[in-house]
Amino acid sequence: MAGALVALPGALTLYLSFSSGGFFPDATGLAVVVVSLVLVVRITLAERPFAGVSGLVLLAGGALTLLAIWTLLSALWSGSPARALLEFDRTLLYLLALVTLATLPVTAPRLEWALRAFAGAVSVVCLAGLTSRLLPDVLATEPSALVERLSYPVDYWNALGLLAAVGAIACLHLTSGPGQPRAVRALSAGAIPLLASTLLLTFSRGAIAVAVLGALVYALLGRPWGLLSTALAAGPTTALALVQTYGAELLGREGAAAPAAIAQGHELAPVLLACALGAGLLRLGLAPVDELIEGGAKRQAAANAGIPRRAKLAGGATVALALVALLLALDVPDRVERQYARFVAGDTLATADTRDRLTSPANNGRLDHWKVAVDAFSAAPLRGQGAGSYQILWARDRDSDFNVLDGHSLYLESLAELGLIGLGLLVLVLLALGGALAVRARGRNRSLYAAVLAAVLAWAVHAGVDWHWEMPAVTTWVFALGGLAIAAPAGETGRAQGPAPLSRIVAALGCLLLAVTPALAALSQRALDESVAAFRRGDCTRSVDAAITSISYLSVRPQPFELLAYCDVRAGFSELAVKSMRNALARDPANWEYHYGLALVRGAAGLDPRPPAAVALALNPLSPLTQEAAIELGTADRSPEWRRRALEARLPLAP
Repeated sequence: MAGALVALPGALTLYLSFSSGGFFPDATGLAVVVVSLVLVVRITLAERPFAGVSGLVLLAGGALTLLAIWTLLSALWSGSPARALLEFDRTLLYLLALVTLATLPVTAPRLEWALRAFAGAVSVVCLAGLTSRLLPDVLATEPSALVERLSYPVDYWNALGLLAAVGAIACLHLTSGPGQPRAVRALSAGAIPLLASTLLLTFSRGAIAVAVLGALVYALLGRPWGLLSTALAAGPTTALALVQTYGAELLGREGAAAPAAIAQGHELAPVLLACALGAGLLRLGLAPVDELIEGGAKRQAAANAGIPRRAKLAGGATVALALVALLLALDVPDRVERQYARFVAGDTLATADTRDRLTSPANNGRLDHWKVAVDAFSAAPLRGQGAGSYQILWARDRDSDFNVLDGHSLYLESLAELGLIGLGLLVLVLLALGGALAVRARGRNRSLYAAVLAAVLAWAVHAGVDWHWEMPAVTTWVFALGGLAIAAPAGETGRAQGPAPLSRIVAALGCLLLAVTPALAALSQRALDESVAAFRRGDCTRSVDAAITSISYLSVRPQPFELLAYCDVRAGFSELAVKSMRNALARDPANWEYHYGLALVRGAAGLDPRPPAAVALALNPLSPLTQEAAIELGTADRSPEWRRRALEARLPLAP
């Protein structure tokens, strides 16, 4: 059972990555069900199912539990139970991942295997993405929103970049840390050039930055014996892979699927394969060097054991002062200040060559996203505007016509949606994980815990400038690996008896009960997707059937009622259409889309569409749809004209 548990972080990452990053409720719901069942099996069959639960686990798990509850309660003031419920399901997934792994007492081998499974899963994901770009005739994929930036299979380039970054950090440990089998060292070294090339093709500046940050943190805290051998083996091969990938300029343009780009990908593929093989073989050949360094490190450690603590602190202070002096000599503070000024002033990244964005400090609209979040927080600082409400806030308060669903900062979006209470609970969870990892990184397994800490730190920093909380593929592993890493050590758990049979049954039933709403949300989403697809094909009969099925699973969602309303109009049932759209609006009253839909169905029924059209415009003033509706429907003053213009209006559901 322990073996299956340590493989869970990698298995979840693999499944969620190939399910659009787990962004949609069906993937999240299924993941919750699977993790719940795993936890139920452990509770009912393990001799001591909660042996790994420690004070730190209770602190982190308790804070995450309160965050999930607060997320669900926010429906009381947001007016949208569906959005709050879906956000709750996602937080529940993270909570269950943490708890499930934390029930297992941690040992160094278990954490090593969990990290290996995770690194292997990330490598598979990135290799699939790299293959789709280099060999699209072998692995064909649907085009993404930005074809020039690699995003398959996660469907978001920055998320794939972050996965590649944390995967590289994990592989850096697996090829450098003590006690690793030679095969693991070689495979991990060989994966680094491929992960680096994948990261480059996402052109994610933030992911590249946190990859460097994580590697430095790992090197400074972990101080692994095999770092020199890794640098000799993977350093030159990764540099060559990056240079060759950067030089394949057609792979980073809109015509990435054009014949010339495909030919360039075919030329690059064997080069990257040779770099990977070269890194792995060199790492194998440098194994004797590891043994020499390890022996010298042990002798040095024995010699340092007699050095007074004050002398060690003085040495550390000297190194720190030297580092500060070096930074000042290189004019680093002034350089950072100039780049920050350019970040604040530069809003867009308009460039014909995607590679240029790697050296551009422009904020790419982030400041606008953050301003909306801060303004929303100021209006309700304690409780926020409600879970999942950012997209509503952005539509109403934005200064540009760019459409986004999330605030591109976990921390600012948490302030906007859940207020100080929500952010405080989130920060408490992350501090509990990070603090425990930092403490354990000072012990005998320092390189192992330093690797997990470096990867989690990379995620936490990048989550501050992007919406990775909504992408379980790049977030679930944080709580799964983190839960195992902060669990009670196996030698300190004692031999107390496991819970009584009745307690096991109650706990197992509780886990199954928690999985009910995520399962219903998943089923509802599958039916909703089918309804939308049928509507776009013009098959309203099938669309209505699927929408009704979606409602039967989860009646609080507004989207199925919206589809019913539009199909009712097509069928000539205007009064029924108005009733269906009002049902959608009642479930999400602050959403401009349903006010807009109400204006259309009222117009189609010969009723005055102007009041809901005006509300839709106020809730989304920069939308072409609401602007057109306000003009077209607002200038008509009689039923036949309302009907004609409403039937000609564009729908939010149009392809």
